[in-house]
Amino acid sequence: MLIESLSLRISGHAPADAPDAPMISFDPQGLPYNTVYGDIYKSRAGAMDEAREVFVAGADVAGRWRDHERFTLLELGFGLGVNFLATLAAWRDDPRACRRLHFVSVEGHPADPASLARAHEALGLDGPDARRLRERWPLTLPGLHRIEFADARVTLTIAIGHVHRILPILSVAADAFYLDGFAPARNPAMWDERTCAALARRARPGATLATYTAAAQVRDALAAAGFELALRPGFADKRHCLSGRYAPRWRTFAPPDAAPAWPRREALVIGAGMAGCATTASLSRRGWRVRLLERRAGVAAEGSRQPVLADHLHLSPDDNPLARLTRAALLNAGAASAARPIGRLALAEKPEKRELQRAMLASLDFPQTYARAVERDEASELAGVRLRHGGVWLPLCRVAEPARLSAEWLDAAGGMLSARYDTTVARLERRGDDWLAIDPNGDELGRAPVIVLAAAGEASALAGTDSVALRRVRGQTTILSSAAIGPLRTVLGGDAYACPLDGGGVLAGATFDEGHDLGPTHDADLSNLRRLARLLAAPSDAEGWAETVLASARPGAVGFRHVARDRLPLIGAMPDERAVRRSAAELMRNDRLPFPVLDGIYGAFGYGSRGLLWATLGAEILAAALEGEPAPVESDLLGLIDPTRFVRRLLRRGRRTTG
Repeated sequence: MLIESLSLRISGHAPADAPDAPMISFDPQGLPYNTVYGDIYKSRAGAMDEAREVFVAGADVAGRWRDHERFTLLELGFGLGVNFLATLAAWRDDPRACRRLHFVSVEGHPADPASLARAHEALGLDGPDARRLRERWPLTLPGLHRIEFADARVTLTIAIGHVHRILPILSVAADAFYLDGFAPARNPAMWDERTCAALARRARPGATLATYTAAAQVRDALAAAGFELALRPGFADKRHCLSGRYAPRWRTFAPPDAAPAWPRREALVIGAGMAGCATTASLSRRGWRVRLLERRAGVAAEGSRQPVLADHLHLSPDDNPLARLTRAALLNAGAASAARPIGRLALAEKPEKRELQRAMLASLDFPQTYARAVERDEASELAGVRLRHGGVWLPLCRVAEPARLSAEWLDAAGGMLSARYDTTVARLERRGDDWLAIDPNGDELGRAPVIVLAAAGEASALAGTDSVALRRVRGQTTILSSAAIGPLRTVLGGDAYACPLDGGGVLAGATFDEGHDLGPTHDADLSNLRRLARLLAAPSDAEGWAETVLASARPGAVGFRHVARDRLPLIGAMPDERAVRRSAAELMRNDRLPFPVLDGIYGAFGYGSRGLLWATLGAEILAAALEGEPAPVESDLLGLIDPTRFVRRLLRRGRRTTG
């Protein structure tokens, strides 16, 4: 089970035997029952009827989403997904429903796929949406998992984790709430004042609420958080249930940001690498018109210019932010025919490192379909070549040809895209509601309310940000024949990197140096081959093998990667450093003041060696920000990749110096 369950037992929020009990059992009638909390999932009188009457009608969602662009619902207690399916059915049946529906649900103990299928069968849930939910059911991994329905007009986000941990870091502005945790006496954390206060911080003005319980402690906690409540007739044998509306007499904290109101849903995207092309696809899918400007002759011509890229997933014993970010990127990558999972072996050359890997996986207790330790023989079998060492097998990691994947994203944009290549943007100029892109001759290249800077080499200069200093790193890959090492069928990672190429051959690399010349060098190819040789069981003479193979190898590609000082990408609104300088004293005195950003200018760059992972995640984060949607990752992770983080650190340093 999840380490989340262990933390529940330690903190007293679940029965002492919770981690060892099966999550779901079935009564003599075949209906599901939760063994962790000793409670039923839904009324025996009819699960869908209860969901429609208590939650969909109780929160008046159909009356409130009418004729709106978007509507967001936040639920506590996803369970078997019955409330979601009932809400989705109501949305489908309503010709005046919102154009886009977001349903975000917190779940501390997700069902296993087999139990979910059996429970759905017992409850008679076998429509297309229920089948899609089962088919796309996420792995039991902490964090946010998204499933799209109705041609991506409905997005379900399942937030796996204990409510006290994950609710405060959800970046959600809710129009309505469903509270459907297990009974307050059995699962008090779902209903206490701490949880209700966290709901209030995510409530849009007038947000409605529904729950099946009318327990006094629940009414008191919700009332203390600012909800006006009304008793309603309960479902079946329950006497009462609750409806409510968020209407505090005063608010001691700011409400969630309103969805941005753009004069037109148009954007200029500067840079046609993977970052820019993925952003174009995400925006166009939401109805934005995009003008793409690229200084090269085609897509993926600079940092993305490699024959193939692979996912570079990070694991850490404490599941640190980088591990959480790369996991979120991998699990929410979306479908793309140009990206295919072939798995990755994170190899450990030294015995002590292999011991650390095994201890880490035992501690994290992740599903083996996500990560598992493998010894040398099994690693060799997975790889198709004999290896010197074992390591960690990551079966979900993908490979993709950057140019092909970028073209696929642009094709998906269809008529919403106009692209212009061989075009240099020299500066940006504000005029009315629009930003203008100006070329070196002073001519206008395009205008839009929103600019996305996806060209790492020019982003800081165009935005006028001195705090965002990127390191430009030269990288060279090497192509060798399959005969040199054998029929490699997965990605090798560790102190070296190797990836099979379609049509034969292996890509090895890449160097990470300070060179300024894009011409390939003999020494770079030799370095790649020497490091690769140390991963292979043969040859015994790594140096001699590298020299021999080099004679028939050829350079793959040479390019520059741009990385920030903390090796994390820059995704989000760009800082307005002129305004920061004007307000520095006030900002140092009060870090709760709104931080100055350039209205309408966003960044998606600094992806370094993780372009395949960051491209889709960055695009979805930006699209969510521009549309006012729930973010696909938690708010603490958004802070780590925020382009304002460097100037914020300067202010904090100044505060410490002058304080």
